[in-house]
Amino acid sequence: MASEILCVICHKRKPKRACPGVNGNICAQCCGTEREISIDCPLDCTYLRESRKYEREKPTKLDELPFKDVALSGNFVYEFEMFIGQIGYHIMQYALQNPATVDKEIIDALDKLVRTYQTEQSGIYYESLPEESGALGLFREVKLFIDGLQKQQQERGNIAAVKTGDLVRSLVFLLRMACVNTNGRLRGRYFIDFLRLTFPEQAQAQAQAQAQAKEEPRLIVP
Repeated sequence: MASEILCVICHKRKPKRACPGVNGNICAQCCGTEREISIDCPLDCTYLRESRKYEREKPTKLDELPFKDVALSGNFVYEFEMFIGQIGYHIMQYALQNPATVDKEIIDALDKLVRTYQTEQSGIYYESLPEESGALGLFREVKLFIDGLQKQQQERGNIAAVKTGDLVRSLVFLLRMACVNTNGRLRGRYFIDFLRLTFPEQAQAQAQAQAQAKEEPRLIVP
């Protein structure tokens, strides 16, 4: 009986909140320390969303941003805003379709994509592949999307494909955004949440489509 009135994680303190990540009741301390560490927190969890407010207040350490040698001007971001947005939206779409995806995998995949296209820019084709399967899957998906987008632009004739150097800068911009908008937790999905807020209508439409797909009854063929 005692276990029924104790936190299902620590088994010491009284539970104060229902946790959808463990499908049970937990104490406030475990919610704070295990959130996105040992718990796969749903993005719409009330307590997770509340914690995001404090995470946004943390100062950005500009000296720790990756690829310091890649310069990004305000004009560049403005000029390639649509292209950057297409890649960012595709990353969000992949992450929502694959709920196990976490920020660190996105950061790793973007890092390796930058290195791959930098190598290509020097005249050598070599893929710098992520080691973890989650990051590798995203790497493959985004690269396939980018290559397809480039091919489409080339086939249109009057619209030149994005140059490799500009592609590198676009990916660096997204990588820096991911590094700024993450909390460093093992299962953190702060950046994915950031992308959902950036593309709210698309994220909602995808969530509704996934919910509908789950509800649709399967046809039974005799």
